[in-house]
Amino acid sequence: MAELTDREIEILNREIDKQGLTYTQLQKELLDHLCCDIEAKMDEGIEFLKAYEEIRKRLEDNRIQEIQEETLLLINQKYRMMKKFMYILGSIAPSLLIVGAVFKLQHWPGANVLIVLGSFLLGAVYLPVFAMVSIRDTRKREKRVNMPMYVVGVITGFIFITGVLFKIMHWPGAGVALTFSVLITVAVFIPVLVIQALKDKENQVQSFSILIFILAFMAVNIMVFALKVSKNVLGSIVVTTAENMATSQIIESRNTLLLENVQLEQTKLMAEETDELDHNIQMIMVDILMATHENNRAAVSLDNTIDLKKASYFDIHKSTELVIFGNEISKGKGEELQTALEAYRELLMVQAGSELDNAIERMLNTGPQDNDQVPWLDYHFRQTPMISALNTLSNLQLKIRFLEGEVLNELLAKHQPQELNQ
Repeated sequence: MAELTDREIEILNREIDKQGLTYTQLQKELLDHLCCDIEAKMDEGIEFLKAYEEIRKRLEDNRIQEIQEETLLLINQKYRMMKKFMYILGSIAPSLLIVGAVFKLQHWPGANVLIVLGSFLLGAVYLPVFAMVSIRDTRKREKRVNMPMYVVGVITGFIFITGVLFKIMHWPGAGVALTFSVLITVAVFIPVLVIQALKDKENQVQSFSILIFILAFMAVNIMVFALKVSKNVLGSIVVTTAENMATSQIIESRNTLLLENVQLEQTKLMAEETDELDHNIQMIMVDILMATHENNRAAVSLDNTIDLKKASYFDIHKSTELVIFGNEISKGKGEELQTALEAYRELLMVQAGSELDNAIERMLNTGPQDNDQVPWLDYHFRQTPMISALNTLSNLQLKIRFLEGEVLNELLAKHQPQELNQ
């Protein structure tokens, strides 16, 4: 196969220069194309000068200029479309995150979808497009492109946004992603950006401002996620929950003795309903504990009693909402619990005298809470740490056992005089 000499290539290059090309990349591609075309003709037995003359005739009538104009127009159109796409994404992604945050605060459906979609558009789409547009702008100003800075910046930003998303959604791996992104930022991105700022004298202040903003943004986000419930608060709730469980068992034992003295059909029915409700609450507590982390299996005995000393991950929110409110796959147990509590409250008020009505109504109130009229389930279990949910449920067990005992005492007081008269 024929190959052109350096002198022949230089002749072709001068001919291209005569055409007034200014787009360097097009010059290289056109030279390569002409070389291949002439070499193919030389393989057919045509001499270089004759092949060159044929090629030169094809380059007349400003055809090269037309090709360059068409190429630049196409490139500019793609660039403008990409830049417009970047602006649109830059508006949509934060908007989705803001709306998702509002939905999350208001406990409205669709919050998670909005947050995940906004994070995906910001990290996986906007950052790469922003980097490509910035690289194009830098080259347009005929300045050197610091490619490592853009590559490391996109990777770091994506990992950090992913870590934040996983932290918000309580998915595993959030801590690893955040830690990894911080290490990359400190060890790689910051040095690269500082070197770039020192070299770029014209935009030095702007580069350092960007660096400060990035560091401040990451620091604020990390501090926000570091503001977990303190161990002292968690510890006090754990102690209170354990005391609720222990006290409930003591009252249950006392009520069993009372039941032996009050042999009435109505007390038997009340005891059965109390035991069933107490068991249902206990199973919800077990489900929340187990859904929080598989290591919490060790805290649940064969008879479903709970030893909080063997439990952990007390500040996890997701397990409470999963068990109480359910998801797309499974139905939550919260509505059944609320219905059972309301039925039990009515049963107690039928059995008890009017003196206990106010106490029963107050202690087993499942209506809207506070002045904001927040639904009972949302007030106690929405975005609630696991240990707080267990505390609420164990407190319910304590209340129903206490009220059962009060009603039994009242019935016993009414029943004993009848036995004395007999």
